[in-house]
Amino acid sequence: MRLIREEGIRERVGVVFDRRRAELRVLLPAARIEHIGSTAVPGSLTKGDLDICALVEAATFEPATRTLAAAYEIHQPDNWTTTFAGFIASPEDEIDTGIQLVVAGSADERSFIGWRDRLHADPALRARYDEIKRRHWDDGVDAYRAAKARMISEVMGS
Repeated sequence: MRLIREEGIRERVGVVFDRRRAELRVLLPAARIEHIGSTAVPGSLTKGDLDICALVEAATFEPATRTLAAAYEIHQPDNWTTTFAGFIASPEDEIDTGIQLVVAGSADERSFIGWRDRLHADPALRARYDEIKRRHWDDGVDAYRAAKARMISEVMGS
């Protein structure tokens, strides 16, 4: 696997996002569904996957978690909190899909949606983030994720 430019897979990712958003609207009708991650930021480097954030009210988080667990594979349960749960959908059109269930208004929403919006608004920040990805790509998945998380935490102040 290698890093690629977002525009190289934009159309395919868009089609998969539209299908997944429709699925999620059936499963979680009250959720706000957002495309997040690098494929949501024009011109960024990506490993070619799709990340989706499903935002729900705090009162519906637990039932929504059960609903998504019945439909998708649970992902990294050790990272779950009272405002975040992760899932993986079966690859579609060779696009791996992660679904992040998040309580609306939580710090997790600011991390996912806020980070995406910051990258959209600041090309220099996006370039710096891409450089972190390049520098740590060959270090293994854990080191790659940790380097990205450090930068996000530094920039977002969390």
